[in-house]
Amino acid sequence: MERKPITATILAILLFIAAAPSVAQVQNQPYIDMSTSVEREVTPNELYLRITISESDYKGKKSLEEMQESMIGALKTLRIDVPECLTLNYMGSDIGYTSFLKKIKLRSEATYTLKLYDVAIMQKVIAALEERLISNIELDHVKFTKESELKTEMAVEAMKQAQSEARTLAGAIGQEIGKALSISSWMSGAQGVPRLYKARAAGNTEEATADTANGEPVIGIGKLTYRFNVNVRFELK
Repeated sequence: MERKPITATILAILLFIAAAPSVAQVQNQPYIDMSTSVEREVTPNELYLRITISESDYKGKKSLEEMQESMIGALKTLRIDVPECLTLNYMGSDIGYTSFLKKIKLRSEATYTLKLYDVAIMQKVIAALEERLISNIELDHVKFTKESELKTEMAVEAMKQAQSEARTLAGAIGQEIGKALSISSWMSGAQGVPRLYKARAAGNTEEATADTANGEPVIGIGKLTYRFNVNVRFELK
């Protein structure tokens, strides 16, 4: 059996004894734990409408192709970039505008996805389509494309809030806070179910008092709620 040199063993013991006070000092460091959260509500800046056109709705008086052309005409009148914004949902896949006009043979019903970037434009689109008897319109989903920038802003705000609260509590007992010993954080994003509503129909809500200039119901969408949480451990001095 191989034996370690005695001098090496003694050196290891001396190093352990020398390190012991610093380890104990870290373990006995007084600290204060703070947990804070910051919440923001934002309006989505990408809106996806699902539009369904069915020949059965028009009892044979209008073909699907005619209603599709009517829809596209309405969108162009509103200066919507139809090739970029409109897709046909066909057999489980999305077909681009230029493709479905030339190659896809429509059946008795078709569903389209329309991407918009503004609530005001969305309202004009819905009104224009309803004038053309296209009313099967739903808000499919929404996005907030500036989520990364929002996360940074909320993180800074949450950290400053935690530091301020920790300083206040420590000051109450005549102490001060030092550096952060540990930080953990997480973000709960995009809480809230997209919904499409007309203000006049919601008689007991605040939205019910908001009307357009011509007295038509205001069409809006629900907001998205983001929450940023942070746990910070500050040393006490």
